[in-house]
Amino acid sequence: MILAMDTSTDLCSIIVIANEKTKSKIKTHLKQVHAEKIIFMIEQALGNINKTINDISSVAISIGPGSFTGLRIGLSVAKGLCYALGKPLITVPTLDAMAESVFNICSLISKYNKTEIYICPMLNAKQNDFYYSIYRFNENKIERIDEYQIGTADDLKRQLKGKTILLGDAVEFVAENFYNQDDIILFGEEFNYPDAYYVAKIARKKYENGEFADLNSTEPLYIKEFVVKTKEI
Repeated sequence: MILAMDTSTDLCSIIVIANEKTKSKIKTHLKQVHAEKIIFMIEQALGNINKTINDISSVAISIGPGSFTGLRIGLSVAKGLCYALGKPLITVPTLDAMAESVFNICSLISKYNKTEIYICPMLNAKQNDFYYSIYRFNENKIERIDEYQIGTADDLKRQLKGKTILLGDAVEFVAENFYNQDDIILFGEEFNYPDAYYVAKIARKKYENGEFADLNSTEPLYIKEFVVKTKEI
């Protein structure tokens, strides 16, 4: 049984899966409450199925990119649980999990359209920048074909090629750059935020392969430099 969490954006989600099936899921979309609510949400998710934290086999966390604060909180909680329980930690890049969320859609499209399908998950990095990467749906699997990176809408536009699914909380900021382009596919809000379910889906494969993170050295995948801001006195 895997406990998976995503705290990379304003939306915080917790899920428990076993045997590839969702057993319990909790999520909130309130800003700046991750530190306050995450432990309660974990307890609630486990309590809904009459389980305790001792019943889990591993902890999975969305490692970034995303909100610096959210990533630090999520990883700190995940590490703390793993240290206390002696359980392995599994990290999943946020953009990988977002790309996984459109797997079924890509499968459907590919049945009727034999052209290659690309996926570009993106997250708002503030100051007109966006975190993103590019993936390709190929032979019934999703593979990343570019680096995790940060750039502007123009940077992104120069890199896209072919029929591409754009998704993420930054889509609304860049949609006008791709208006009336037949090869760009946009979806509704339900696809535009990271979800712990897809973190868990990838984590299950990593668990089976023994792909565990090192508790001592693992850090969030920030992409851009993390700067601590202090108030002037």
